[in-house]
Amino acid sequence: MAEPSITPHRITKPIQLLAAWLAGLAIVDAGFLTAAATIRTPSWVPGLLAIAAVVNVPLFIVSLFLLQTKFRPEMQEDTFYSKYLERKYSTSASAPEPVNPEEQIRELADRIVSELTETTTDREDHVVKILKESEVSALAYRFRENRTLSELHLYPHLWHEIVDSWSEDSHFKESVSSLIQAGLLAIPEDDVRKASLTSVGTEVAQQLESRKQLWTQEHKRRLKHTVKERKAES
Repeated sequence: MAEPSITPHRITKPIQLLAAWLAGLAIVDAGFLTAAATIRTPSWVPGLLAIAAVVNVPLFIVSLFLLQTKFRPEMQEDTFYSKYLERKYSTSASAPEPVNPEEQIRELADRIVSELTETTTDREDHVVKILKESEVSALAYRFRENRTLSELHLYPHLWHEIVDSWSEDSHFKESVSSLIQAGLLAIPEDDVRKASLTSVGTEVAQQLESRKQLWTQEHKRRLKHTVKERKAES
């Protein structure tokens, strides 16, 4: 009977590790038992090898069980695992604490009243400034987990590569659409490759960046690898 063998370069899928582990168990235990049958001195070695061969079995079974349960997502093929990561990082972030709209409005009104005096010049412009700052803060709170905002602000020179690679992704489309509706993103000629942040969008991104709250800053990873980066890794 041919002995089981493992050819590393043929193991291209994570699930194949299970078969490799089983083959490895057979090879290791066969080696232990063969050595136990041939070694005569010292006398304690055969017994130790036999015990090791027996202990290996439950250890391997427990390890395989963990791979199939706790680490099952990691055992998927690259395409499925990448989708799992996409869902994980888009939903795993802790949900922000709920805000009280009435309390925010009252605080804003108190600020306007306190900052405006009889001697204040350009009172209308001053109120507009306060309202704009409040709106920017509210938008920053709303879009702190928006990855497109983060990527376009931090890496505008790579935007066209991100679009080329991920423009068909549903999460990407939803992200871009929400930014457009909020007035943070402008797309000239309906060409998403030419998209850029509006002045308000830039202010929102800058505020988040100063607080280290941009998606890329919080997750310590890029949204998408560029074509050049993927080639370098491969």
